[in-house]
Amino acid sequence: MRFALLLLAFFTTTAYGQFLKLSTKPPPPGGYPEAVLKIEKANHTCVKLPTKSFATLIKKYPFNKSAQIQLASFKGDKLQLQNDSGRSANLYEVNTLQLPQIQSLTNVMYNIGFGGTILLVEELACYDPKNAIVFIDSTGKAFEFIEICFECQQFNSSSENIDFGEVCNEKFNLLKQEFIRAGVLYGTKDKK
Repeated sequence: MRFALLLLAFFTTTAYGQFLKLSTKPPPPGGYPEAVLKIEKANHTCVKLPTKSFATLIKKYPFNKSAQIQLASFKGDKLQLQNDSGRSANLYEVNTLQLPQIQSLTNVMYNIGFGGTILLVEELACYDPKNAIVFIDSTGKAFEFIEICFECQQFNSSSENIDFGEVCNEKFNLLKQEFIRAGVLYGTKDKK
């Protein structure tokens, strides 16, 4: 009966913030029941969260310390920053974002998220990043970055203080579109 109510609650929710919240208690012996796992899997789908304004989002670190924000591709195993200039040593394509592009990027990062409580997180074993969000300070130095592997749908940031937002199922595809619109194609469209 309890699981039937959970399923009923799940199927009567809307797509804009009213979602079934699952208990985050440790799983019972033998794992979560299949009905709970079905709901939890659906909760991984990206939805529009209660919208935070751009004025609020731009106060998040490192956006609040940036004079410029760049979307880039790079060649090599990881993004390499040079110590003397703070510029990346292995950038391939770079596009400095304009204000509307920054608004769109922060909207995807922070106003899109999970549809409900997440009990399990799956990660692929691969990690071969080709793209990055690079944060440039007022002296022209790159001071933080977020590496992104669109193929593996994983990221790595230069600081634990960087909030990437909720990594729901479609998040990387939405971010990939931001890179493509900015003209950064390596790592997003081709395999070269």
